[in-house]
Amino acid sequence: MSLATRLFSGQISDFDLKLIRTFRAVADCSGFALAEVELNMTKSAISKQIADLETRLGVQLCHRGRSGFALTPEGKAVYVASTRMFSALEGFRAELNGLQKKPAGTLFIGSIDSLITSRRSPILEILTQFSTEYPEVELKLITASAAEIDQSITDRRIHIGFSTDRGKIKGASTLPLFSEHGYLFCSDRHPLFLKDNDDLTLEMLNEQRFAQHAYSELELRDEHKVGLSPSASGQFSEGIATLILTGNFIGFLPQHYARAWVEAGQMRALMPAHIRKVTSIRLLHYAESPVSPLVSAFVKTAKAVSESLN
Repeated sequence: MSLATRLFSGQISDFDLKLIRTFRAVADCSGFALAEVELNMTKSAISKQIADLETRLGVQLCHRGRSGFALTPEGKAVYVASTRMFSALEGFRAELNGLQKKPAGTLFIGSIDSLITSRRSPILEILTQFSTEYPEVELKLITASAAEIDQSITDRRIHIGFSTDRGKIKGASTLPLFSEHGYLFCSDRHPLFLKDNDDLTLEMLNEQRFAQHAYSELELRDEHKVGLSPSASGQFSEGIATLILTGNFIGFLPQHYARAWVEAGQMRALMPAHIRKVTSIRLLHYAESPVSPLVSAFVKTAKAVSESLN
């Protein structure tokens, strides 16, 4: 007997869907603690809903306790199956919304952090035009790492992603948007801050404690003959900036993101004529057929804005 046959022998009720959504949130957050914030529920309430779902399904979905949180094989199977189910429900809703004169519904958008400060980014204008033209569409914006956004597009947990260009993503279509320049920064509390760039050497930089963006292989590539070894890391630019401002670390930041600290005399770029990281930013969406009217409308707006700005 298959897992699906063993789990649901009756109709899937609205209550079942509610429990499954709670389970997915816990799985996405890798535990109950972060899910409390995501769901705006107490840990005990979340635990009860997971227990209710396990009773309903007749299987254990996850291990939780002092050893940490982990999905069981059955939990992984339910997660994958629920992804297909919610995707089908969303597709059905999108088709119904497509019958209207203007698309409506909820659009889930994931974005890496710190893009708002870029003067080259068309994202603000894209969102401005789209939300003006389609006021009935509910926008849900989620900030995540590039790896998480790419995976969420593949898993069809979000409709649109603004992420770095990390190569081809399975099942996804892409739209190049802009590129940003990143430099190696230190703060005014760091020993290298007062040194002239002409006096700096790669050996000096390699001796410093380096704060790396998690998942950013670009920062460790030897294209500049720099042998940086990370002694700290952060998921987002805010975390890297915080570490830099301690005066104990150097790290890469987008030029536009560091601008305010540079102008305030709290940061400086190290050897900017020699060390630079160029990051391409793109729009991602799942390449389903037919494309959801909601996603199609957003991509159409993004293309129009991008072409007008270029």
